[in-house]
Amino acid sequence: MGFANNAIITKAKSIYGNFLKEEDYERIVKFRSIPDLVGFLKKHPNYQETLKDVSENAIHRGQLEALIKRNSFDQIQRLTNQVFSKDEPFYRLSIVNQENDLILAVLRTIISQEFDDMKGKIPYFFETHTKISVEQLIKTTNFDELLAALEKTPYYKILKPFYTKNPEMIRYLDIEHHLESYFYDEAFDRIDKFYSGKLAKDLKSVFETRIELGNIIKIYRLKKFYQANPVTIKSVLIKKHSRISEKKMDEIIAIQDPDAILKYLSKSEFSRFQSDKDYVYVEYYAGKIRYDIAKKFMYFSTEVPKVFLAFMTLSEIEIDNLTNTIEGIRYQVDENEIKQMLIY
Repeated sequence: MGFANNAIITKAKSIYGNFLKEEDYERIVKFRSIPDLVGFLKKHPNYQETLKDVSENAIHRGQLEALIKRNSFDQIQRLTNQVFSKDEPFYRLSIVNQENDLILAVLRTIISQEFDDMKGKIPYFFETHTKISVEQLIKTTNFDELLAALEKTPYYKILKPFYTKNPEMIRYLDIEHHLESYFYDEAFDRIDKFYSGKLAKDLKSVFETRIELGNIIKIYRLKKFYQANPVTIKSVLIKKHSRISEKKMDEIIAIQDPDAILKYLSKSEFSRFQSDKDYVYVEYYAGKIRYDIAKKFMYFSTEVPKVFLAFMTLSEIEIDNLTNTIEGIRYQVDENEIKQMLIY
């Protein structure tokens, strides 16, 4: 059996053609209520099927976010279901990503003890794609129940060492770090197993860039919002697959003013991704770099794994854009401020 066929490229480009465009975002940032946003999305080709039975005035923002994620998940599954080749596990990486997100969402709920907030956010449809017991996960209110739901999965081993009865003692950042490390190990293992040469190098480069940007965001956030010390910061960085040397990482961590990290980036190897839009904050900078790489792959690549990875990235960015918009509407943030967070 060979590799996944080109029909996936055609399908991915066709679905991507329905993603939100610049003019859509220009309209969306002006909305002041969730019903207005839902009314707009219900008519949009990318969301009309998912939202067709939804009442604008009755939907809770948590349910809307869940449906937006569901839409993306279904699209990725539609592409993955066309893969009947030996490299199929590579295309299942999106499942690992989803599992990580799900576990972290449940952990946040256990820590905050706001279990109502979880309603509508757990994707029931996910049950058939994962070994995690989604049914048990929905009822989870403590660490014991979370471990029980993860018993037949690799995540049980990852979370077990962090077990605590006290929700306030949950080491969320450490768990997030270990889950992230697991995802990247899986990504690199699957690339090594199925690909070689330039294709393997290009796919790895996407993940390496993602790791490096993720590390920079962590340094920035931990310095700016938590005044974390260098030891704490270093403990949550992904070092295994990063191309940035430890010496260089120490240099970035040593920058006193977190906002000066952006200046550092503009003079680094990432400067080649500079665009004409000012980088307002580090998450925007990182997202823009990922977006530019993915868009290049989507338009110019003729290799299925690259186009698939680009589709996954662009889909994640659209989810982030809509989540930021929903939050902006919720807190009545000025439209220009919302706009600065959106990547398109």
